[in-house]
Amino acid sequence: MSRDFGRLSGHLGYLLHRVDAVLMRKATAAFDSLGLTPARATATVYIGLHEGCDQAALGRALGINRASTMKVVNELVALGLVARREGRNRRTNALHLTKRGQGVCENIEDVSAQADAVHFAALSRGEQGELRRLLTKLWQDSSEEESRDR
Repeated sequence: MSRDFGRLSGHLGYLLHRVDAVLMRKATAAFDSLGLTPARATATVYIGLHEGCDQAALGRALGINRASTMKVVNELVALGLVARREGRNRRTNALHLTKRGQGVCENIEDVSAQADAVHFAALSRGEQGELRRLLTKLWQDSSEEESRDR
C-alpha cells in the first residue's frame, strides 16, 4: 500500500492528523476494556480533578458543544460513574464522581500510561519529552489564539 500523498505527506498538520487517527483508534480499543470511549475517559478524569464543575465548564475544557457535553454526561451518569448534584444556581448541576467513578478514574490513568508506553516506544525518552514539550507549546498557542478570536 502506497502512503504517498505528494507534498501533503510532508506537511506537519497532515502528519499530526495521520498519527492522531492511528492513536485514537488504539486509544478507543484500550479504553473499551473499561467500557469507555476516549471522550468519556477524558471527561471522567476532568470531573475527578474538578469536582463540582458544571457541564459548561466541562464542555469548554473538552472543546465540545453543549449537546455533545450533555450526551457525554448522560452516558457517564448511566454508567454510574458521575452523579449530578445541585449546582451554584437552579440552572446548573454540579458534577461529581461516584465511588465507582473514582475507581474507574484510576484505571483510566493506568490504561492511558500503558497505551502511551506502547504507542511512543519508537521514540527515546528524550524524544518523547521533546515531543511533549513541542505539542504542549502548540496547544497553548492555539488555545490563546482561540481565546482572542472569541
